[in-house]
Amino acid sequence: MSSQKSTLDTLTKKPRFHLLKTLSPLDMVTIFYIVISTLYMCIGASKLEDMSFHILVRVAILGLIGLLVFLNNKYSNGFMSFLKNLYPLIFISFFYTETSYLKNIFIGTNLDAQVAHLESYLWGCQPSLIFSQIVPQPWFCELMNICYFSYYLITSGVCLAIYFKNRAESYESIFIVICSFYLYYILFALIPVAGPQFFFEYTEAEPTYFFGKIMHYILINAEEPTGAFPSSHVGVSLILSYVAFKHQKMVFYISLPFVIGICFATVYLKAHYLVDVIGAFISVPIFIAISTYLYQKLLSLSPKTLNI
Repeated sequence: MSSQKSTLDTLTKKPRFHLLKTLSPLDMVTIFYIVISTLYMCIGASKLEDMSFHILVRVAILGLIGLLVFLNNKYSNGFMSFLKNLYPLIFISFFYTETSYLKNIFIGTNLDAQVAHLESYLWGCQPSLIFSQIVPQPWFCELMNICYFSYYLITSGVCLAIYFKNRAESYESIFIVICSFYLYYILFALIPVAGPQFFFEYTEAEPTYFFGKIMHYILINAEEPTGAFPSSHVGVSLILSYVAFKHQKMVFYISLPFVIGICFATVYLKAHYLVDVIGAFISVPIFIAISTYLYQKLLSLSPKTLNI
C-alpha cells in the first residue's frame, strides 16, 4: 500500500524548478560574456572609474535573465518565449558602448596610428578620407547614410523574421548573431581602435538630406571612440545575411543591397578604416564556426530549454 502511495505521489508531484537546468544556450552565453567582461573589468580596476555602475547593471541583467527563465518556466506562452529568446538585443547597444570603457586596460593607448600607417602602406592613401572627396555628391552621401542607418533595422529585423517564420529553427541563428556580437566586443576591449572620425578629428558639414542628418547626429553625439577593428557593422551584417539566406531567403534578398552598401558606407562616413572592413570579412567565417560549435555544446547541457 505504501509503495502504491509513493508511486502516486511521484506521478502527481509537480517538478521542481531548477534555474541552472532551464537556462538556454542564449542565456548561458550571455551570462558567460557578463562574467568574462566583469573579470576583465576587475583586472583593470585601478585604471577604471565608476565601476559600481557597470557592476550594478550586470547584476540587474543577471537578475532579469533569472526572472525571465523563471516566468517562462511558470507561464509558458508565446509572449514569454518571445522575450526569452530575443532579450539580448536590448543590451547589445549598452555592451557596445561599454567597450569604450574597457578598451585601454591592457593596451594603454589606441592603435589608430598603427592602423592608419597600415592603411598608407597597403593603399598608398587613407581611403576613409579620400572616399568622400572622390564622390562628394549629396545624393551619394545620402545613399551611404541610408545604408549605414539600415544596419540598426537589419539587426533586429532579420532576427524577428527568422523567429516568426519558424521558432524552432530560429534558436541557433539568433544564438550565432548574439554570440558574434559578444566576440566582437571582446576584440574591441582587447584591440583599442577608435576609428578615422576620432583619430583624424575630421569634421564635415552637416549633410543636406534626411538620413544624412540622422547619421550625422548619431556619429557626432552617440558614437563612442571604440569598436573600429574589425568592423562589427560589416561583420554582423554579413552574419545576418548568412542566417537569413539559410532560413529567410526573401529577407536575405531584400537586405542584401543594404548589406553591400554598409561595407562601403562604413569607410565613406569615416566610421572605419578599410582594413577594418577586410578584418570583418576574415572574422565572419571564424565567428560563425565558433558560435555554431558553442551552440551545440551548450545545447547538450540544456536540450529541454528549447521547447518553449
